Amino acid sequence: MYYQIEGRMNMKTLTFDEEGLTVGKQSYPIDDIENLKITNAPLFATYGILTFHSGGKDISVAFPRSAIDKLRRAIHDFEHEQMMRRKAAEKAAAEAAEKTAAEAAAKEAASQASQTVRSAASVSEAGAPQDKPAQPIRYMDPYEEVKKLKELLDMGIVTEEEFQKKKKELLKL
Repeated sequence: MYYQIEGRMNMKTLTFDEEGLTVGKQSYPIDDIENLKITNAPLFATYGILTFHSGGKDISVAFPRSAIDKLRRAIHDFEHEQMMRRKAAEKAAAEAAEKTAAEAAAKEAASQASQTVRSAASVSEAGAPQDKPAQPIRYMDPYEEVKKLKELLDMGIVTEEEFQKKKKELLKL
């Protein structure tokens, strides 16, 4: 998108592009511009007034009335570009939130797995705990368990000492 509306006499040139709006030598970033409107100028005047809000200020700029159709197209395309940027930013924020939630879930799962490993290590050292009911026995492939432990070691959840101790126990070394 690129529109340039040449100023006449004391009017400044207006340039719309993907980055924002430039009025003469003053630039306004696209994300800081709100409420672009063409307002009425005095009847039979050779100019119109473009108003917008940016940086906490309301800004009015005169433009040649002969360029009103081009200015309307520029405003339409400019607002479309703003909408697309907002949607992209919202999508990126949603993806970041999903990623953060997934990472938190993975950390929680790893923490629970680490707790299980530590609990299993303490059970093997001290015998069955007195205050917990017996858990059903299930077959665990010792090699798969070692792989899981290695992942926990790589994540820093278990120490090298804990890993080696449990590995020897699982592989019966």
